[in-house]
Order: sequence, then C-alpha cells, then structure tokens
Amino acid sequence: MIPKTHPRYKSLLLRDKVKNAFKEGYLADSGMIAHGRGETFDYLIGEKTTETAKKACEAAVATILLAENPVLSVNGNTTALAIDEIIEL
Repeated sequence: MIPKTHPRYKSLLLRDKVKNAFKEGYLADSGMIAHGRGETFDYLIGEKTTETAKKACEAAVATILLAENPVLSVNGNTTALAIDEIIEL
C-alpha cells in the first residue's frame, strides 16, 4: 500500500494500473514503456500542464462537441487509466 503522503502517490497509482493492464493482457509492453517516457517528461516539466497543452485540450473538446458524428479513438494506456471516464463519454 502506497501512503497518500508519498510525493509521487498519484503517479505510482497510475503506474500500478498500467502494470495490471499489461498483466491482464489488454496493454502491450510498449504501452508500459510509453507510460514511463510520459512520466519522465512530466517530471522534467515540473508535473504541470503547460498553457499550450491546456489550449490543445480545449480545442479538442470544442471539436468533439461541434462534430456531427464524433468518434473517440483511445489507446491501451488510456483504457487502462480511464476506463470509467471513457464509458461515461
């Protein structure tokens, strides 16, 4: 059990979800590698979402909301980390 006071608590929980998805067979080993790269990048930019990334997210949401027939295509990592949210969408 990871203590909630651990400075990387959320990151370690996400890593555990990715690991379990791999063990259950719906995430490729390359997905685990990609997650590690993403964690490294997050660490390098100070664990903060940049303004450019926020604007890109807003543009993506606007595009989906305005589309006549919106389609979401998600990869294994997204499925492993946010399955409930994907289903809700």
